[in-house]
Amino acid sequence: MSWLQSIKDLKYLLFLLVPVGIYLVVIGIKKVRLFAKAKMIYEIPVSLIDGSFRLEDGGKYDIWLSGKKYSVSPIYNLDIKLKNNATGEFVQLYPDFFRTTTSSIKDARVKLYTFDADRGSYNISLTDSVEERENIINNRVIDYKKFSIQIRENVKGLTIFVGSLCIIFGFMAIDVGLIFPLLYKF
Repeated sequence: MSWLQSIKDLKYLLFLLVPVGIYLVVIGIKKVRLFAKAKMIYEIPVSLIDGSFRLEDGGKYDIWLSGKKYSVSPIYNLDIKLKNNATGEFVQLYPDFFRTTTSSIKDARVKLYTFDADRGSYNISLTDSVEERENIINNRVIDYKKFSIQIRENVKGLTIFVGSLCIIFGFMAIDVGLIFPLLYKF
């Protein structure tokens, strides 16, 4: 008879998964919001050729292409160069492997590059590197006024991964905590 009582106690233990799941979902949403709300350092319209900005702290930064959703984008046409004004050297830009994106109702952002930079003043230059084969494939005109290049603080991909896992496991815990005790008669 004691084993039957322990099975009935399992029902109450499963109900405890609901607050754990809610906690995980809240933590996951906070982690994912950190990614979407990364601090913007500088913004330059793509229609301009170059611009300069100052970094107050050294570290990792990202270059994003921001613009209108569902419009022809200059993502493959841009050649971006970043130069340290103090040393005159070009900064090595590392392309984003997975093309991380974030979007709102009418705007979208795509992460293009990541770079390491020291504190100081930098010059960013944009050139149009359209090849003939791209003109044949994409014959629509790109409106460069709709797009801008943004320099943002780097948010690690691990933050997004952990946040997504917290959301998934949180919803699973809520489901198990609510469904199993109600479906199975102990």
